[in-house]
Order: sequence, then C-alpha cells, then structure tokens
Amino acid sequence: MDYFKEVYLKRMNIDGHTRQERILTRKEKEFDKLFLRQSQWQANIYQKNLDEADILCSLQPNKWNESQEISNLLVSTKTDRFNTGDILRIYQRIKDIEYDKIWLVLFCEDKIAKGYFCYKLICLDSIINFTNEYGDTLYSVPVKFVNSSAAVVKDLYNYGIQSNGYREPNRDTKVITQRFDFLKKEIYFEYKSKGFQIEGIDDISIDNVAYITIGEKLKREVEPRSSENIEVGKDTNFFLNNV
Repeated sequence: MDYFKEVYLKRMNIDGHTRQERILTRKEKEFDKLFLRQSQWQANIYQKNLDEADILCSLQPNKWNESQEISNLLVSTKTDRFNTGDILRIYQRIKDIEYDKIWLVLFCEDKIAKGYFCYKLICLDSIINFTNEYGDTLYSVPVKFVNSSAAVVKDLYNYGIQSNGYREPNRDTKVITQRFDFLKKEIYFEYKSKGFQIEGIDDISIDNVAYITIGEKLKREVEPRSSENIEVGKDTNFFLNNV
C-alpha cells in the first residue's frame, strides 16, 4: 500500500492529477522540447516594449496572409503572457536570410489546449516622426500603414467598431500602432516628404492599440530657430507685431 501511494501514484500524477491535466502537460512538454527547437520558423524575442527579453518562439506567417504582414506567434506557456498593444522586437533567421522586425500584438488566444500561447502580430514596418514647429523630433513611432479594405482591418476591427459605436471618418488611409497618450486628433506629422493630420482614432476596439485615420495636409514650413525666443507684441519689427 505504501509503495502504491508513494511511488506509483507519484509517477502516475507527475503530469497532473486528472486525465485532462496530463494531456495538457504532455503537449506543453512536446512543444517546448521538440516543436520549438526544431521549427523552421524559430525566432527570438529580444525586446518587449522598451525592456530587454530573451524568449524562444515560433513566428510563422498566417496562411491567409501571403504578404507575411500578419504572423502567428507561438510561445511556451512558461513565459509571461503578452497583452494586446505590446511592441516586440523579434530576430529570425530563415535559411540564409536574417530578419529583425518590429511587431505589434493584435490578438491573444485565450485557449491553451494545444500546449502553447498563440498571438496574432502585425509588422510595424514604417516609422513616423512627430516634430515641433522648429523641426525637432519629439516622438518616433513605429506604425503600419493599411488600407481600410484590407482583410486584417475587416477581421479585427469591423465587429469591434460596430459593437462599440465608434464611427470613423470616411477615409482610406489608416495607421495601426500602439496607443500613446500624445496621439490626438488634428496632430500634424510628416512622412516621405508629405504632410498628414490625424482625423480620427479608434483606441477602443482593441485594448492598447490605436487605429488611426489620417488625411493628407499641406506641408508646413519649419520655423527658423532665430524666432524661438522672440516675444511677439514686444518686438519693434512691424511684421512680427502684425502677423
């Protein structure tokens, strides 16, 4: 009887006390020890938001997205959970080609019955700079320019927009990025020598993610640095007093 309790039951329950627990534990071990180390899509997350990281993962293209702008991220259940809106820097080597890209977490799958955590990521392949009137860069933000007819927008936003009552302006140019407090309507920025203005922001449909409508604007002229400390109204220059 002692042998049964101390040896047999311990061996029997080493992966869990129920059949479901044992199946899940074995799947997790198989993923960690076999799949993750042999996957052709093996990659390494070396930065999460602004924090250093070292997480082995599998970053594989979504089969419905041939452009590889949307990918599935598979990680061990032993890692801390990611949240929507997290920005990840991921290094990946496929055959002889190296990739070092910035990704945004758009969707977190709650079910772990397969033995791993699964996320949907979108590649942030552009950088936009927000500057002051003197041309100084205040913020650099990684973003993804998308078209409102893109499948990823329809799949991830249409339902959320309808259910939350959000009505976006009727424009075609959209930007997806992490939600930042400084992102407000009518903020101006430049990209590829063109001026743009934020016309609408949906930061409700997906937590910590901003889905931004932008419109092209006339490019602003940069103020000369010499005018930075001039108090308009106290200067004797006629034009400064009357502009």
